[in-house]
Amino acid sequence: MNKITQCDCHLHTDNSFDSDTPAERLAERARELGIEYIAITDHCDILEWSDANIARSNAQAAWLNEQYDDLTVLRGIELGEPLQAPEQTAIALGLCEYDFILCSLHNIEGEEDFYFLHPDREKAQDLIGRYFDELLEIVRWNEFDSLAHFTYPLRYITGRDGVRVDMERYQPVITEILATLAANGKALEINTSGLRSPDGFLLPTVEYVRQFGELGGRFITLGSDAHVPEHMAVGMKEGIAAAKAAGFHAATVFIRRQPVEFPFE
Repeated sequence: MNKITQCDCHLHTDNSFDSDTPAERLAERARELGIEYIAITDHCDILEWSDANIARSNAQAAWLNEQYDDLTVLRGIELGEPLQAPEQTAIALGLCEYDFILCSLHNIEGEEDFYFLHPDREKAQDLIGRYFDELLEIVRWNEFDSLAHFTYPLRYITGRDGVRVDMERYQPVITEILATLAANGKALEINTSGLRSPDGFLLPTVEYVRQFGELGGRFITLGSDAHVPEHMAVGMKEGIAAAKAAGFHAATVFIRRQPVEFPFE
């Protein structure tokens, strides 16, 4: 099996509400960096999404994939909050053929995205507990390929706002989430976007990646969560180092919803 020099399986274009980057520019940047595989995973936050944008994103990825011999562009989607509107989720999943379904939880039911929240420590502990409870239901649902930015609330609560929380209280539900992912043969994403916060760290940190492996998890995907070309692959060396430290020997790329493993160099 060939080794992979670099991949980035979490990228956003101007088909996402929070990016102005054309898909072609991401492809150009990937080739500049010598990246072999990218996945365009535009937002589909299920309470507020555009079928036109998702269809356009999918078509652009398919078109770009035909243009290059040295770059594979995968048709992805970042499916957010899928259980908050199951009928809409079914529509989104049936809209296109996808190589890769990345699942995420940006806001727990009844709350805004954690990006907009600035809770004190007591409130943060409650919100994070509710986050993990909803995430457990999502991984039991199981209609995706990789779980994005596990511990997402910490990107803002701790990484941005400096609020420290007691993560030990959540260890039972965290274990159940990771064990369910592993048992279902799903991937865990190492998301490097947290490194761009003032108090930066990977999402998740290496101890949770290691626990995933110890519970039988096999597949790791890597994503920068870039919304601008300059962020593509930023932190990927740190992400790969964490994967290796946790006992993983390969990155996984999903092609037509099937995992393909590439050993690290």
